[in-house]
Amino acid sequence: MYRKFASNNNQTIANVLGLKFLLRDFSEITSKQFDKLSQEEVNQLLIIQQLNMNWNQNISNISRKYQFQKFQDSFSFMGQVSQIADQMKHYPKWFNKNGLVTMELMSPEVQGVTFKDIILAHSAEQIAQLIESRPKNSIFDNCDIHVENLISSWNNNYQKFQGLNQVFERSMNFI
Repeated sequence: MYRKFASNNNQTIANVLGLKFLLRDFSEITSKQFDKLSQEEVNQLLIIQQLNMNWNQNISNISRKYQFQKFQDSFSFMGQVSQIADQMKHYPKWFNKNGLVTMELMSPEVQGVTFKDIILAHSAEQIAQLIESRPKNSIFDNCDIHVENLISSWNNNYQKFQGLNQVFERSMNFI
C-alpha cells in the first residue's frame, strides 16, 4: 500500500501519500479490490477525511452513533446513506432506536476496514451534517443530497495534503 523510507519522520508522509484514493463515482468502488488497512492507516484516513473526532475504531471495524432530533431525520439519514451504499455494493450494519442510529462499518471479504468503509463513513458524516443543519417539517425536506457534492468533499480533503507531494519529491531517499 505504501513505500518504505529510510527515516521514521518521513514514514508518515509516505503513508499519507499511499493512502490517497481519489473518487470519481461511487459505483467504481464495486470494480476495485481493496486491502485491509492497518489501524494506523485507518487512523490516518480518518484524520484526512476529518472523521477522527466522531468515529471509533477497533481491530475489525469503525463505528459511530448519530443522535437526530427527530425520529424521521434518522430514517432520512439511513435512506440517503443506503442509496450510496447500494451504489458501492457495500452495506453498513446499523440500528435505529428513537432517532439514535448506530452504524458499524467493515469489509467482510478482508475481515477489517478498507477504503470502502472510510468512503461510506465520510458520506454518512456529510449527509448527517446536512440533515442537522437544515430546518425541516417533513422527511421529504431531507431528500436533496447530491452525489457530486459528496465526491467533491472526499477529494477536497486531500488538497490540504498536496504540499506533502512536494516535500516527498524533494526530501525523501528511497531504500
